[in-house]
Amino acid sequence: MNKIKNFLALVEERGLDSLQWRSELAEKRDVLFYKLPNSTQDALDLLKTRLANSSYGLVVVNSDPLEGIRDASFFSNTEFFELREILADKFYPLQKKKFIAITGTNGKTTTVDLIRQILVKKGVGVITVGTLGVNLNQKKVEDFGLTSPDYIDLRKTLHENKENFEVCALEASSHAIEQKRLGQIHFDSIGWTSFSQDHLDYHKTMEEYFEAKRKLRDSADSPFVISKRSKDLMEKLGQDARYASKQEQPSGEFFKSHFNMVNLEVAIGCLSEIGYQATHEELSGLQPPPGRFNVIRSGTQLFVIDFAHTPDALENICKELKASFPEEKLICVFGCGGDRDRSKRPLMGRAAEQYCDYVILTSDNPRFEDPEQILSDIEKGLVKKSHIRITDREQAIKKAVEDFPKAVILIAGKGHEPYIDVAGVKKTYSDQSALERILRK
Repeated sequence: MNKIKNFLALVEERGLDSLQWRSELAEKRDVLFYKLPNSTQDALDLLKTRLANSSYGLVVVNSDPLEGIRDASFFSNTEFFELREILADKFYPLQKKKFIAITGTNGKTTTVDLIRQILVKKGVGVITVGTLGVNLNQKKVEDFGLTSPDYIDLRKTLHENKENFEVCALEASSHAIEQKRLGQIHFDSIGWTSFSQDHLDYHKTMEEYFEAKRKLRDSADSPFVISKRSKDLMEKLGQDARYASKQEQPSGEFFKSHFNMVNLEVAIGCLSEIGYQATHEELSGLQPPPGRFNVIRSGTQLFVIDFAHTPDALENICKELKASFPEEKLICVFGCGGDRDRSKRPLMGRAAEQYCDYVILTSDNPRFEDPEQILSDIEKGLVKKSHIRITDREQAIKKAVEDFPKAVILIAGKGHEPYIDVAGVKKTYSDQSALERILRK
């Protein structure tokens, strides 16, 4: 503790008043928190290179003392996070607000946005943080490009907008929980939407993945709110969960799906816990968030653009569409992201093929992987001949439009994303814009 006190005294002495976690953005007024992912020589060399080109005031590193780094203090992992919390409270104090966290393999973004929409209708100031960026009431004010931003960015954002919200609802990914990107924020309500395979490239096993999410319970006084439609999740969570009240289905295609009713019930349950009851009028005009079950009709074709990018999410939406439009052909255009959990690729192929009449495999953020190899991985889960590979995503959508003039066409995996990530370069691209171009022609 004396070590932390001494460092805090040094911060005062230097007149530093801001925090940063990205070395390239650090300025002389900043305390830079640099977290080493490991102690390999490559990680240490990268640390020294980055810090040599940074303009920080002081730097905190989670390692044993290292030579050749100016104005550096070295702490254990525990001390590193404790010190970060102390300085965040000093520079960006949290006001008395209500905090909601939503976790789950699928549904986090939709649930958080439904909370935002309901509170906006109530006239209650709300800020949401997640895949759709930072939204203050009805306006996007920031986009960190992550489901859960770094804790320092989160605290800065909440502090800068403190006068304009009463409730903060944020997505809590398993990565964020494990990496302590939620810090010591205490949540007045926590919700869990779903659980199925994802991120096994990071967590290694389903048990580790589940327990990572379950740790969110340590940050709240009350148990997880889950839907009564999620009985399997209740069996896994036991006393760590309670059921939300079952809701009547609002009008619109969006809420015909089972999983969107799950998301709505979790949203309403979490709001109820902090004292806000959703009225029938407030539920009647709810809209799908961008890229979540967005429906576009064109003649005899119905297009659905959705972010579904896990086996469970893809199976759910295909199943719902087949049940809703039993007389129509169901076509699915999708791919899988590169440098992510490879084991889910054949599972996604199997999920699509189970309910769809035809599948078009295409590219989806290949990153640094060969797109053709990704498609080959997906094909391992396909047993029928009723599919084709078209790596170019817009051409794949064009193929679906031209070859199936009377059908329901699901374009899955990217949803709201305005880019395709190829070899580290995010090229401008949107499923909706691509579809609109094709339909105009």
